[in-house]
Amino acid sequence: MDKINLDSLLLFDNVRKDEAVDTAVKIFNEFLYRDYIAYMESEYYAVQRRLLEGAPTAGTTGTYWQDHLCRLIAASENCLSANSGGCGRNPVVDRIAAKEIDCLKQLYNLDWCTVAKRFKDEETSVCCAATGVRGTKRERLHEAMSQEDTEKTLELLTEYYAAYSFGIFEAYDAFIWDGELIGIRNYDHIIFDRLIGYERQKQALIENADFFMRGLKANNVLLYGDKGTGKSSCVKALLNRFSNEKLKMIELSKENINDLYKIMETVSKVNCKFIIFIDDLSFEESEIGYKHFKSVIEGGLEAQPSNVLLHVTSNRRNIIRETWDDMAGASREIHITDGIQERLSLADRFGLTITFVSPTKDEYINIVKGLASQEGIRLPDENIIEEALRWEMRYHSKSGRTARQFINYLSAREGIKQQC
Repeated sequence: MDKINLDSLLLFDNVRKDEAVDTAVKIFNEFLYRDYIAYMESEYYAVQRRLLEGAPTAGTTGTYWQDHLCRLIAASENCLSANSGGCGRNPVVDRIAAKEIDCLKQLYNLDWCTVAKRFKDEETSVCCAATGVRGTKRERLHEAMSQEDTEKTLELLTEYYAAYSFGIFEAYDAFIWDGELIGIRNYDHIIFDRLIGYERQKQALIENADFFMRGLKANNVLLYGDKGTGKSSCVKALLNRFSNEKLKMIELSKENINDLYKIMETVSKVNCKFIIFIDDLSFEESEIGYKHFKSVIEGGLEAQPSNVLLHVTSNRRNIIRETWDDMAGASREIHITDGIQERLSLADRFGLTITFVSPTKDEYINIVKGLASQEGIRLPDENIIEEALRWEMRYHSKSGRTARQFINYLSAREGIKQQC
């Protein structure tokens, strides 16, 4: 076995810096000079502990060691991964990548079973144990690293980055912004088919998103209306509808809204589409943060990146709270109308405004019946309707949220009856 040298890794620097990889290299390089490496037993088990930490997210058909390496390759942010799927390939980067692929394959094919025998650990060694995970996207990385031909591996790696992106954007579809992007693995997997009613609103939202995903002109969206009508759920359903097409969603709170430019700069050159989702946004008349937000949407010097759309929900049509003083002119401002128009112009900058109003009694009943059917609740319709109306009067107003809360209760109650 040739000695492993990671010092020349330029593109895959994260592999070189990985603690488990560094320890593995020390262990295997010792085989060139020593017949017995018992003094490195602690390092050997340190590698295994590190691999077990990543076991729940194992994503290849190879061993735990190979899975660990594939996750590092997927996470690598470099000139090759960032430019894959772009207009052209850089021949210099390709030559560097080809050279480094040989080193990566050397790591990928390390004979951990021989090391395990030295430590009498053949049966329990994590390093050479198969993950048993199939059917994930990282099978394609396993396939790439299993190729004998370097050029074929390079081609498959480039295709992988083009299809799934790289780094945190390869690992996650949903994010929150808290001064930096934080990936969300367990996000809401709501789909449009489970959202009863509001067909016109859903279709308008889907059509706009479809334009966006096709690279056509699309509009920033304001979803306005009564509480509990499904505005936020519809936005989240977009992620689940288009995630296989590399749509990502970033949730941004009002408190961090001044970071919008920073977020856009962060994602502008990533080969994915992004919806920045601001839920339940409103400004008090005394707040001036809306002016910054307004300039980001339209009017600022820096253009909104073509791979970014804003989706905002609000219970207020104009987002900024209006008072009777505004209408009566009870203000110290001389040009009252100008001030009002400035505040109203924020909502006007959204190219698409979709209105959600509370359902009528009949619409509410249809939502309840549809959700009951989805949950497999086998009760007469008249019983469900009677209880749903009592629930609505006792707890909340008529809305999709109220219907969902009632169905959750009904489903749990019926589940307990079946257990008894």
